[in-house]
Amino acid sequence: MLVEHVEHEVVLDFFRRVRDRYTELSPSFRRVADYLLVNYRDAAFLPASRVAALADVSESVVVRFAAALGYSGYPEMLRAIQRIVKSELAPARRLTRDESGRLTRPLDESDGLHRVIGQDIDNLNLTANDPVTRSAFRKAAQLLTDARSVYCLGLRGLGNLAGLLGFLLNLGGKRCCIITHGDAALFEQLYHIEAADVLVTFAFQRYTRRTVEAMEFARKRGARTVTITDSLASPAAQIADVTLVAHVRSESFFNSYVAAVSLINALVAAVVSEKFETAREALERIEELLPEEDFLARGS
Repeated sequence: MLVEHVEHEVVLDFFRRVRDRYTELSPSFRRVADYLLVNYRDAAFLPASRVAALADVSESVVVRFAAALGYSGYPEMLRAIQRIVKSELAPARRLTRDESGRLTRPLDESDGLHRVIGQDIDNLNLTANDPVTRSAFRKAAQLLTDARSVYCLGLRGLGNLAGLLGFLLNLGGKRCCIITHGDAALFEQLYHIEAADVLVTFAFQRYTRRTVEAMEFARKRGARTVTITDSLASPAAQIADVTLVAHVRSESFFNSYVAAVSLINALVAAVVSEKFETAREALERIEELLPEEDFLARGS
């Protein structure tokens, strides 16, 4: 396990360098960073001139960007990106890519059910093997385990994700506050957050400014922040203490949050495993409080 963790730390070298320096980068360097963070799979084998054209900067900017990250040159940075891609593809080699670079599998194109579920399976595989998520998951789970209180924030359509995480952690014995509205009540609910607490946010396109403002508020109060998001280039990922990437590609106009729900399940399972007795006692207390008549007997 230690060897695997070290290997992922090496794989994540490029992402970590970008994140550590992002706020200090010039506008032209940020354009290169934003392009590479989102399109690193496509850029992994491109020459500097092509990356420059796609990022709308000069080739010299791309070369200087690599130096700004501490690499000896563009080739070394490219090798770091290639390690990320190879790490992702090795466990998922049974998947194929279409002409646009999307991961897919042989499916009956006339069957919408299979297409949608197939895409969700791809999202789950990509999320489970994402080097960022695999490296950061243990730290995220530990923060939730150690937290005095967990604040779960999901605005707009993401409120259901925050609600699910808060509900399950509450059942497992953690004290949680669920925040689903971005009005003035948001900061009223965050008013008591302190250094012993953790704020978990859900941030998927289109990103909301209030989510970032809530994270900044929590950080000023000394609390740690975890974000579950769709990209390291998201505003929330730029300021979070821990970032978990959930792949949400969909066959329709909306994001698919199946992988995000699976991450929630994995986090809760890790917390309960670490605090087994606390979780068991909490569940027993809840069972004692719930009236028997609230549930249907089997077969009713």
